[in-house]
Amino acid sequence: MKSAEEIMKILDAYDLTGSLRDAGELAGCSHHTVKHYVERRAAAGVLDRAAPRPQLIDAYLDKVEEWVERSKGKVRADVAHEKLLALGYTGSERTTRRGSRR
Repeated sequence: MKSAEEIMKILDAYDLTGSLRDAGELAGCSHHTVKHYVERRAAAGVLDRAAPRPQLIDAYLDKVEEWVERSKGKVRADVAHEKLLALGYTGSERTTRRGSRR
């Protein structure tokens, strides 16, 4: 993954040359990489992060947030995980921990 500075260098090179191959040569990367960032910029996408994917816990986040609010942040992730399992959740305890930090 490119840093923000590298991405800006790539896009500046493309803006200067108007050519994927020339911009790649100037920026020191493949013309495929230049194309990727030019397309992402044109689509107004986030340039340095992957698109978020749905998680198993998404359907249960409201319930987890409710438990966190009711306990004033004192509910433990392992306890929340056990409660989620009783509700039909099929994810791992690790997914529960990650989801509760969103």
